[in-house]
Amino acid sequence: MLNIKYYKDLSHNFLILQSKIKEEEQDYQYKMISGNKIKHLLECKIRQVNEECSFHYEISSKQNLKTLFEKNPIKYEELFGLLENIKEALCELDSFLLDSRCLLLMPECIYVEPETKQYFFLYYPCADEEDKKEGMLQFAQFLVDRAEHEQEETVEMAYKIYEAVQDEVFILPHILSMFRPPAVETEDKNCPQNVAEESVEADVVNADFWMEEEEDYGEKGYGNDSKEESLNYLSVVGILSLLCAAAAAGVFGIGYFFTLSAGERLASVVGMIVLVALSAFLFLFYIINFCKRRSSPKEKKENSAQGKERITNNGLRDGEPGEVRPARGGLEKYSLGNISKPYVNEAFNEQFGNTIFMDTSSYKKENKLYGINKGNKYHIDLDKLPCTIGKMAGNVDVVIKDSTISRIHARLTSKEGGIYVTDMNSMNGTFKNGLRLEPNETVLIEQGDELRFGRMTFCYR
Repeated sequence: MLNIKYYKDLSHNFLILQSKIKEEEQDYQYKMISGNKIKHLLECKIRQVNEECSFHYEISSKQNLKTLFEKNPIKYEELFGLLENIKEALCELDSFLLDSRCLLLMPECIYVEPETKQYFFLYYPCADEEDKKEGMLQFAQFLVDRAEHEQEETVEMAYKIYEAVQDEVFILPHILSMFRPPAVETEDKNCPQNVAEESVEADVVNADFWMEEEEDYGEKGYGNDSKEESLNYLSVVGILSLLCAAAAAGVFGIGYFFTLSAGERLASVVGMIVLVALSAFLFLFYIINFCKRRSSPKEKKENSAQGKERITNNGLRDGEPGEVRPARGGLEKYSLGNISKPYVNEAFNEQFGNTIFMDTSSYKKENKLYGINKGNKYHIDLDKLPCTIGKMAGNVDVVIKDSTISRIHARLTSKEGGIYVTDMNSMNGTFKNGLRLEPNETVLIEQGDELRFGRMTFCYR
């Protein structure tokens, strides 16, 4: 029985198999699979410590066959493509003089790139005969179970493979020759049926709130911009006024210290008058607008002070006869001799009503994952499990459109009354309360736990 482990470093995910070193095999097979990049084989790194040998197969950005087709059945073109890839892998093994029986075909050992549909297989030189036979039987049984039963050719091919494996006469080229290649599809694939549930009710309830907030923000921003523009404008006017005054003084100095002709003297006088008039006009404009700006805050303060006058429930202002003034908590004190007694203000009760006890035992647990970080409006219902999360439309139950989410990122399952989350070999990881899960690790989640898929954070309620 294979003991499969998973490991993740900074940027790679690995499937690990451990075995004792076999001297007769390590000289050739070990070096072939670790020193060459063989088509349709998972890249392998071999590490030897004392008498132990560990095989590290890189599975980054790939999903195993069992995970990929857990939700959807295998269609004819997918099954035919899988068998073609197995055939190509066997041809590659022959060219490297490697034993084709060491190709493990357990569904959890066959990996695929979901977008390109390229399959990659695990070559394990230390597999014993029992593991090899068990792998073939599991593969055949998986095809029978997951074949698209509405496609006659798919079912027929799956049963042909199953019978050949049972009779130990599995010859892949012979089986492929019995079926026609699938037709190339030209139509676009349909979009996924299920997309992550974004809380429609919450959006409807909060739509007006967000619109109002954006409008307020826009008004505030516009007001701030206009104030800054007016300040800049006034400063420019003041500077121009000073420049005109300085220019007029310069013209006067030229006429006073230098001897000018009659025409030049007339031009200097006219220029000086124009500059003085322009400077005076700009200065008056600056003073008037500056005074207006200083008076506007006072008016606002006066208006706000007037608005602070309270109007009571019966329409009377503070201090007017007949005023009803509720004390804190809706109680007032009145004096009877030397005794002060509180009484309930009826007007207060009519306005606010009494507080009653609410029985929360009848409320049903929400049982959802709520997006809590900025830009995350996704709500994931946990009443329908198992549930697969990712961004690959058609292969997951919940589609989250975010660049940090893997095509098949995580799975939520229900077992023994609890809800569990499993990382599906994701690139950016699955986190529970800040702790990252190992690839394919499964942990229990409880009320109040925080889950993070990539950068999308959720709270379980």
